[in-house]
Amino acid sequence: MSRSFGWLFLILALSGCREALSDRDHTRRPDVANRTGSAELSDSEPGVEFEAPRLIPAVRAQMATIAEPSGRTEENLTAFKNGVGTLVNAMEADLNRMGVTDTGEFWSRSDSLMREFGSGAGTVAALPARKVDQLIPQVEQLVAMYQERMRAAP
Repeated sequence: MSRSFGWLFLILALSGCREALSDRDHTRRPDVANRTGSAELSDSEPGVEFEAPRLIPAVRAQMATIAEPSGRTEENLTAFKNGVGTLVNAMEADLNRMGVTDTGEFWSRSDSLMREFGSGAGTVAALPARKVDQLIPQVEQLVAMYQERMRAAP
């Protein structure tokens, strides 16, 4: 029952993060490009959207689920591992697309985080509770670094 509640929560969180296409004004730029401090290049196309911002709420919902001892099922841990892998790839792609140079800190942290998870995508995550408790703040720190760099992008 709790597993199905976790999936239901994740689906509701994801569906709440989407704007209905019929409600969208198709003549304006996407919200990501309109924000103050946006990381949009002046010569980029108006329809460019970044990959990571839409994935962050889903990963945070997964973190909330696995923060509870009852939510640390094999399925939830595997979904968290795969979700973080997808998010890290999207953040790196967004930063590369923006031409954001790095002192090596973001990329070294993202590589380190992915090594902590071990194995490739699609494999079952075997994460002990202590390791999960260490990974959640590391993921939040990486997201904060990404958001800071995107705001500071030219």
